[in-house]
Amino acid sequence: MARTKLQKILIIGAGPNEIGVDTELETATLQTIQELEKAVKEVYLASNNANSVAGNYLDTEHFLISKLEVNTLLAILRKYDFDGLIPTLGGAPVFEVLHQLDEAGIFDQLNVRILGVSLRTIANTQNPESLNRILQNIHEPYIPTNILNDTKEVLKFVRRIGYPVIVKPVAAISNTSRMRCENEHQLKEMLASAFRISTSHQVAVEKSIVGFKEIETTVVRDNENTRMLICAAEDFNPVGVHADDSIVFTPTQTLTDQEFQAIRSSALRIAQEFKVRGVCHIQFALNQTTGNYYVIRVNPYFDRTTAFGARATGYPLALVCTQIAFGRNLRNIKIPGLKQHESLALIEPTLDHIAVRFPTFSFASFANANQELNTRMKSTGAVIAFGRSTEEALLKAIRSVDSTTTAEQAALDESRLNEGQLINVLVHPTAGELFYLLEAIRRGYQVEELAELTKIDAFYFYKLIHIVQIEKKLRKHLFDIAVLREAKYYGYGDSQIGRLWKCSNKKVREFREKQHIQPTFKGIEPTAGEFPYSNRSYYTTFEMENESQISERPKALILGTANNQVGTNTAAEYVTVRTIRACQELGLETILINNNPSAISILPRLADKLYLEPLTVENCLNVIHSEQPDYVIAQGKWQIVTDLIEAGVNITQLPLSRTSRAENVESHYLVVAEKIGTESQNLGCFYTAEDASLHYPSQASPTIAQKIQRITQSEVGKQADGVYQVMFKQEGNHLVVTGLIPLAIQDIPFMSYALQRDLSADLVKLALGKSPHEFSNVKASAAVKLKLTHVFPYEHLEIPQPQNPPFSLAIGAAISEES
Repeated sequence: MARTKLQKILIIGAGPNEIGVDTELETATLQTIQELEKAVKEVYLASNNANSVAGNYLDTEHFLISKLEVNTLLAILRKYDFDGLIPTLGGAPVFEVLHQLDEAGIFDQLNVRILGVSLRTIANTQNPESLNRILQNIHEPYIPTNILNDTKEVLKFVRRIGYPVIVKPVAAISNTSRMRCENEHQLKEMLASAFRISTSHQVAVEKSIVGFKEIETTVVRDNENTRMLICAAEDFNPVGVHADDSIVFTPTQTLTDQEFQAIRSSALRIAQEFKVRGVCHIQFALNQTTGNYYVIRVNPYFDRTTAFGARATGYPLALVCTQIAFGRNLRNIKIPGLKQHESLALIEPTLDHIAVRFPTFSFASFANANQELNTRMKSTGAVIAFGRSTEEALLKAIRSVDSTTTAEQAALDESRLNEGQLINVLVHPTAGELFYLLEAIRRGYQVEELAELTKIDAFYFYKLIHIVQIEKKLRKHLFDIAVLREAKYYGYGDSQIGRLWKCSNKKVREFREKQHIQPTFKGIEPTAGEFPYSNRSYYTTFEMENESQISERPKALILGTANNQVGTNTAAEYVTVRTIRACQELGLETILINNNPSAISILPRLADKLYLEPLTVENCLNVIHSEQPDYVIAQGKWQIVTDLIEAGVNITQLPLSRTSRAENVESHYLVVAEKIGTESQNLGCFYTAEDASLHYPSQASPTIAQKIQRITQSEVGKQADGVYQVMFKQEGNHLVVTGLIPLAIQDIPFMSYALQRDLSADLVKLALGKSPHEFSNVKASAAVKLKLTHVFPYEHLEIPQPQNPPFSLAIGAAISEES
């Protein structure tokens, strides 16, 4: 019998970050939790993500540390009497676990209601055979797929349909991508891996549609079958490059109205047929020659594309979908900020700007990785950029990628490539592809030639040609006001102009300001100004009207962490969120500048005001000069902090190490200690294992614990006020201090959870000179033993993992309870 009440809710979250799982799921999870708490629901989260902002948001009783496996989740379901379960925030692997639990009759047995998606929808969308059968019934075109059980069957099928083919494991044990095979040798290699990670020992094989245009749609459907298109996005690269490794534009740039309407109608029809209740991401492949499209994926859950759609449009997707899961409908769900609109959430977003998602890579840290882009995802993060034109959005995206990552993406100096090398990287897309395309245009390659080599729509080459034309004007006409005005309008940054004029950024800025060429701020909201909207999210452009209203309150401008990379990665995002909250508790208006489309910190209404802008000197100064903040807060010292200090900005640096905890230093114990004035206190002692895992509590003997306590207070007492980590090596009964550094960003989320202390808030108060009496006392140790382990991207990048990989190259971290 179905439950009539829904009071006690379990959210199955995502696991640790890895390639393919960024912070977008955490972002939606936190919004969902907040919305459920508003509805006075008791919320639990099951996850083993050590950097989980949502997990730390809940208390220890409601954050259930668990691997996303059948047995562990079954134990949780049996232990707690849940009324409902939300599975749409954990990605595809969660759906396979649910399928297994459903087959065992667990949900009927325990009388648990699945919210946000039905078990039938899960089964029909995740099994290619079922998906295609339903698509055929509603006359939606699809790529015929065969589900096969062994290598011989696959080879026989492929010899009949011909190469290239796409292979994907069925019911994979982890997030996987479609794998493209050009020949039999490659196919056999792929099959060995695919069969190994398929829980049913099956693979789906289909004829390749590489070269078709890839279109991604995000739709919402409610309980009354009202459906809306939230976002339609167009991939720069054709099918054959993983969608998350491609540059992505919204609104779509090259579709005819007929093509757009056909795809929109198809997406809405699919949401109806699969009885989606909430969000659904549907991907299409469009044959530009014939105008025919094919449905290639239906994902009824939150993912990177839905996160981009929400950020690009300003539509509060997670908020709306949470209320739909509890039976409300679009016509009676209120959108925060929207005024005088009768249909409330029932408003299909309209954009008066262009948004771009631009992938970032970490290949400089993994020199042996193959940088060629294919159907296997390789990017470790992304940035988002806004503009009034395609050129402006694209140029802002390019400079959103910091200098280090730019060098990683363009591993070769494109200007020094010979013609053969350049053609090779055009035919075989590589990380940093856009830089090679711009170089080809500089060398005089024609649009038709480039479109044939790359299969990229000619439209984009005309835009790149325009960018190069402006570049040539800038080189030729130094300090020309008209050329400068045109360059700024189309997105050129002061730093880019400075390189072309062979002068400093400061000189460009001073000349620009003298000529009254100043940026204005535009709001990001879903109605394109059609309805009154209380806006809090902005981007810059060079037009007349300024939409940002400046308050008189004391302000803190917080520098976000931009695109996710290996190392600090999501832990830095955790610190950003906690910094925002700490500043708000101190009575400061919080202003955030960040440009990571998956970031938790850019959630609507988390910070008081948000600027989705590149973290460059120019863009930060634009915001600083407009807002006049009392504090500019940054996580330790990194490149943008150094640059802003040189530009005369007073930066409040949180006393943090942006490097990991002294990985080249041998240690057995790590103590977190706090120094305030003449007093110091130990907050907790961790054990550091040889595999770089971190354990709490340390289980040190009483004698060693006393020595650690005494030495730590002595060492920390010599330091300035702050929070530190002191590392010890044990030699018999002796202890040797092997390192003392400010608290490392990478470990803060785990340490904060283990110690049950908001270390980020302590750091903010210290940095802002607050009274020591505002600090809380040290709490007793956790009743359970906790372990932190690192997650590395070696497998996704298809390179061997070293025996002791440096944890500064970790992309995520897992938390577990030890017996």
